Amino acid sequence: MKYKFFIILILMVAGICDSHAKREPSWMKELPLPANNTYIYVRESGEGRTVNEALNMALVRVFQNTASRLGKTFDEAAVAAELRKGTNYVQVSQQYGIPINKVDQYVVNLKDGSYWVCVLCQVASMRSVVPVWDKGERARNVSDIASLTKSIIPGLGQIGKGYTTEGLLTMFGEAALVGGGIGCYVAAQKQLDIIRNHSNVTPEALLEARNNYNSLRSTSFVIWGAASALYIFNFIRAYSLEPKPELAFTWTPSLITTPNSVVPTVGLTYRF
Repeated sequence: MKYKFFIILILMVAGICDSHAKREPSWMKELPLPANNTYIYVRESGEGRTVNEALNMALVRVFQNTASRLGKTFDEAAVAAELRKGTNYVQVSQQYGIPINKVDQYVVNLKDGSYWVCVLCQVASMRSVVPVWDKGERARNVSDIASLTKSIIPGLGQIGKGYTTEGLLTMFGEAALVGGGIGCYVAAQKQLDIIRNHSNVTPEALLEARNNYNSLRSTSFVIWGAASALYIFNFIRAYSLEPKPELAFTWTPSLITTPNSVVPTVGLTYRF
């Protein structure tokens, strides 16, 4: 019973981690801001029969984007050929004088067996400057890291990203499971005390105490396992959620005019 439960728990955690691994990175929706003015972030994609082929196509488009920005000539076929030969993109960058730095990539296996790759790169912002790359730290959503720290207390990570209801449910759910686990443990210990002092107990009461102890002990394993799973899920969920944008309300006085009257009003503008 105990081993079966732990196997189920491991499979649950593996499933949660697998679903998180498939989550699109935050830069797919919004490009991060550069840490200095020597480069900008560029996102491009490509398709191919293999991951490398799709990645090379995406990198060629990054080179093309950067060359256009810097006003340099660009031979797409030559660069593509260099990448197909296995030449590192950094060497190609130096060879053609088109500075780029790959930060991250996201791979999708399409239904027809081909691959789609999206890359996030840092590219030189101007022709007259030498880019100082930020090593990619800015590509990670800082709020995700903060949410992981907050999630030491279950639910605070979700609340910090604007999901108050979910965070409170997680918090109260974890508290209920921990309380239930402690309650079962205390009750099981009371039954164990009865079993240990069996000399003063009737055989029927002793049998009942043993059954209660086994039942409470098994229940406590299940509850503590569920509490552990929820605690782990709490971290994963807090990291994977996209922050909710705050509503921005603006009150603006205005006038509604008609041929025969002028009516003062207040206009409400809001941003999601």
